[in-house]
Amino acid sequence: MTKVAIVTGGSSGIGLSIVKDLQAQGLKAVSWDIKAPSENVPFIECDVTSETKVQAALAQTIELYGAPSILINNCGLQFMAPVDEFPLEKWNQLIGIMLTGTFLCSKFVIPSMKKNGWGRIINVSSIHGKVASPYKAAYVSAKHGVLGLSKVMALELAEYNITVNSICPGFVDTPLMRQQITKQAELNQMSEAKVASEIMLKPACIKKFTTTEQVADLVKFFVSDSASTITGEAFNMSGGWGMGH
Repeated sequence: MTKVAIVTGGSSGIGLSIVKDLQAQGLKAVSWDIKAPSENVPFIECDVTSETKVQAALAQTIELYGAPSILINNCGLQFMAPVDEFPLEKWNQLIGIMLTGTFLCSKFVIPSMKKNGWGRIINVSSIHGKVASPYKAAYVSAKHGVLGLSKVMALELAEYNITVNSICPGFVDTPLMRQQITKQAELNQMSEAKVASEIMLKPACIKKFTTTEQVADLVKFFVSDSASTITGEAFNMSGGWGMGH
């Protein structure tokens, strides 16, 4: 039977590459997102911060494709400001999408995985789940939280043959990252080229951005039988930034 995979935030960037790559491997991969994808891939509208909307999206997924055995929690959002100027509305939004959303999607998909006796949960965190940068209070807090949640789930689900791992990319070349460059240029009064080289890539040993396809390749490995004894881990894809964390 063909495995069914849910990819949150699968309509663009990293998520879209993951959906397409899983489809190429013969899986039924569907994007859960608040917007339709830029390419023709299976899509179900879902606000991952809403318990009822996650439940509705899961019911629709099961009806159309079957019970999911793979979940990639990938939804992401960025907002940058000093802590003393950070709007509570933006704090709640980022925590809601990246941390609460990961919790809710996992909570409701896990029962199907337990019933099948097999599952893979891959959480796309960030190198900011291990280290910090200025102006990213909510993002860093959410991504640290994702790593903690992943470890708890790995402990709870191991007996059911369900693994839970995290990917911690550095800067990935996506529209979201390009928006960050623009915002950093404003905050630091620098050119966008200098932001890329002197801020974003400065802490990395390998001075280039990760591609969305590289992240999708690591997801493909975690889904495979080769990763069946790997759980509770957080793998960096950051060009050496955060080495040792």
